[in-house]
Amino acid sequence: MKKFFTSDVLKGSLITLMIVGCAFALRSFGASSAQAPVSSEQQGILAVRDAKPAVVSILGTDIATSSNSSTGASITSYVPTEAGSGFIVSSDGLIVSNDHVVSDPNLSYSVTLDDGTQYAAKILAMDKYDDIAILKIDASGLPVESLGDSGSLETGQTVFAIGNPLGQYQNSVTRGVVSGLGRAIEPPTEDGSVVPRLQDLIQTDAAINLGNSGGPLIDMSGRVVGMDTLIDTGGSGLGFAIPINTIKQVVNQLEVYGKVEKSYMGVEFETVDPQVKADHNLSVSMGAYVSSVAPGSPAAAAGLEAGDVIVAINHQNLTQTNELDTVTAQYNPGTQILVTYVRGSQQTDAALVLGVLP
Repeated sequence: MKKFFTSDVLKGSLITLMIVGCAFALRSFGASSAQAPVSSEQQGILAVRDAKPAVVSILGTDIATSSNSSTGASITSYVPTEAGSGFIVSSDGLIVSNDHVVSDPNLSYSVTLDDGTQYAAKILAMDKYDDIAILKIDASGLPVESLGDSGSLETGQTVFAIGNPLGQYQNSVTRGVVSGLGRAIEPPTEDGSVVPRLQDLIQTDAAINLGNSGGPLIDMSGRVVGMDTLIDTGGSGLGFAIPINTIKQVVNQLEVYGKVEKSYMGVEFETVDPQVKADHNLSVSMGAYVSSVAPGSPAAAAGLEAGDVIVAINHQNLTQTNELDTVTAQYNPGTQILVTYVRGSQQTDAALVLGVLP
């Protein structure tokens, strides 16, 4: 049994889960002399200094109304109950955080900037499948994070986690490395129900504490490469972040289409590993074993059947670290993709138009 925290402050509740399933120096050269190289420590300080102004604290407040027992007058009280983090991605107040940070419909959410200014926040979009939320505050001329490329991350690369731990220590910074890439986790909710599995997560040993959810994970250049999201309390230094490339896709969908939609194939699958290969007597060692196909789904229309093994999408091979749902998530609904699958020992290509996840 492994124990997980989502890294926002959720009334101190513990979440448990059984899991199934280049350093460089900067130099400038003048006509007659050269400056000393910037040390790794100095470079890290500069990176954090650049990123911190666009990191925000998010507070969920419960608005309760009661009556004065003596006068009968109505009394309104504001009780902070949840805290998390976020970061600004547009100068007019677009903010990214985790879905689980702002998921309580009974709470009113506010955003506090690095300089202490507070704004009421409006939730524009919530993507529970990727645990991403997009908020908006009524402001202009705000500092904006520089967004990097999570696809270029390397294991061992230095990163910094910035956030609002315990809802008390605004814009705290921890340092670590990228410990792993392509991790997948099925985090449960407080009531024990299971939410959709998070894909392609960045694993880091940079300390991610309760309240850090939604805060940025930055590289040595101050660019955001991920969003702090989960902690595995079953070990030490096991934090997880959503890749910034996933976040950029969600933000782009909102800007282009005015809403966030997830692509849909309509298959349930098992990622092929030695055990799955042996269990189903497969002829291939990598891919996605299709356990079922939803009637009327895009996969059914393309001719896929239970027992098929999807080995590639648009000639991109599927592996244990490059799984089917991670690859298809790169494409918007309505996109036609080429699905390569094996049935028995016969390999076939089929065109499939992705639908919208119901």
